[in-house]
Formats: sequence, structure tokens, C-alpha cells
Amino acid sequence: MAIFRIIAASGAVIAAGLSGCSSDHHSGMQPHMMPANYMASGSYMRSTEAGQVLTTPEGRTVYTFDQDAAGASSCYGGCAEEWPPVTAAADAQPFGQMSVVTRTDGARQWAYGGKPLYLYHDDDAPGEAEGDGEGGVWHVVK
Repeated sequence: MAIFRIIAASGAVIAAGLSGCSSDHHSGMQPHMMPANYMASGSYMRSTEAGQVLTTPEGRTVYTFDQDAAGASSCYGGCAEEWPPVTAAADAQPFGQMSVVTRTDGARQWAYGGKPLYLYHDDDAPGEAEGDGEGGVWHVVK
């Protein structure tokens, strides 16, 4: 009888440990990356505190980084935590000035005019553009 209690207790401990797991942890998406579902039929220029700028489909202002080379991101680690890359789904298709670049960590990132796109962690709501001009190297896309 004691063996059954030990097995039952072990099962409860394992189940409790597994309950902390979710599909989000297994999606392969790093938590600081922000996916966007851009589509050729959409309009992504919006009025913000910085004027008419390019945004995500949800209306969040996007930025480019002067340190990036065309078609390549140089923002990783702490930089990517403060400036989350705007990632693209595996089936995302380029259109107009929008393209997709592959990051060194394997994620796909949206780019505009070849420049990778980012969000700014201090922009709390659509229309905010707190990161424009940050450090003289971060800029909204106009």
C-alpha cells in the first residue's frame, strides 16, 4: 500500500512540474521578439507623435538601426531586449519595400528598404515613438 502512495505522490510532483510548461516555451520564438503579420494588402503608415511613420499591423511604431548593414541585423542580446526585432512568420512574403532577412539566430525579421525593423521597449501603446533619435542611431521609418 505504501508503494502506491509513493507512486501517486511522485505522479503528482511530476504533473505539478509539467504544468509550468506551455506551448509558448516550445515555439522556438525568443520571448523578446515581436512577430508581425504584414500583408501586401495592408496599409502600415500611421499618424504618431513623430508624424506619419511605418508601424506594425497592430499600430506599433517601428524603427531602423544605423549600425545595421542592408539585409543584416546587428542587434542581439541586450540590444534585442531593448529593441525587439519585428519577426516574420516562416511563410511571410516580401512585397513593395518590405522584405525578410534572416538573423544569425535563425529568426526571420522584417526589413524596410533592406533595413531590419525593430520596436522600442519603452513604447507602451500604438502611436508612441519614444525611441525616435535614441542615441542618434535609432529612427522611425517615414
